[in-house]
Amino acid sequence: MKYHTVLTLSLSLLMLLCQPLRAQSPSDTDDAAATDIVTDIVLVQAEMCEDIQELTPQNTTTVFSIERRKAVCFTSFDPVPFETEIYHHWFHRDRRSARIKLALQPPRWSTYSSIQLRAEDLGPWRVEVTDAKGRIFQILRFSITE
Repeated sequence: MKYHTVLTLSLSLLMLLCQPLRAQSPSDTDDAAATDIVTDIVLVQAEMCEDIQELTPQNTTTVFSIERRKAVCFTSFDPVPFETEIYHHWFHRDRRSARIKLALQPPRWSTYSSIQLRAEDLGPWRVEVTDAKGRIFQILRFSITE
């Protein structure tokens, strides 16, 4: 009997520990009687590209020519259970160049940010896609060449 009780408790604890991290809607925390909504915002696509047309990335790449004069970071989220914000943090040689705040709307949302390329922008870059709390969804690395 003791073995059965220990096994049941162990399995219950294991199931509790293996549950995925959850994001809560801001309205959930406002109402103490509300039940938890167990839904995450999920990044389903993140790409560096030369342009966006009709909300579709064009010419995805990891190497941008300075002659193109623009680099674009495209992100798509599904599901988006509640209105929220994400950030595109642009880094050149490990130094933040831009922090761009972007709004997401339910039920799914695609968005992008871009930078204009200058001669001093040659070299390695990255974009960190994060939520408002700093959780990193993805890091996209790319280079700018002549």
